[in-house]
Amino acid sequence: MSLREGYLHDYLAASLIGVSFGMIIAAPAGVALGDWGKYIGAIVVAGIFGFVPGGFLSSYINFRFHRMGDNLEMSGLSAGFFAAFVYTILDLIITLEYAIMGADAARIFIGWIISVVFAFLFFTLGGYLGGMLERRPFAMPGIFNLSSISRGPPPPPMAAAQTCPTCGQPLTFVQQYNRWYCQNCKKYA
Repeated sequence: MSLREGYLHDYLAASLIGVSFGMIIAAPAGVALGDWGKYIGAIVVAGIFGFVPGGFLSSYINFRFHRMGDNLEMSGLSAGFFAAFVYTILDLIITLEYAIMGADAARIFIGWIISVVFAFLFFTLGGYLGGMLERRPFAMPGIFNLSSISRGPPPPPMAAAQTCPTCGQPLTFVQQYNRWYCQNCKKYA
């Protein structure tokens, strides 16, 4: 295995983080489990706001763990696919627990199948978007770049020895006007 390829534990760790994010967002969808229209609508909303970011998060973490090959979109897609696979396993365990404790196991398993189908769609989409953005990075918009905000007046420009062009005496920098002033001539240079 080359250094560019990922390791199973890297994918697993990143997928668990992404899946936990997706499952937290998707948890309220289980309330509408009996009404399939509402349940599918809730899973689609959970997919858009939970599974897509979860797949994006898992691909982003995988890109930070190690350097991927040339086809970053497909590397992100595989990270999202792996996150969907991890979701399937974890959600199956939770579904089995509910089916054992509850009376309507058929309804619970049908809900699990529907959520897994949407998980594979949305987790892989989020992973693909993560790979696409990794290939084509966008700069931070200037409005969000708070590092450019200064905490005080700007320092005077660095110069060897500013001298007055009229009298040759040293000049003083006046921050208020952002200009050089000659004390001898009593004027700005």
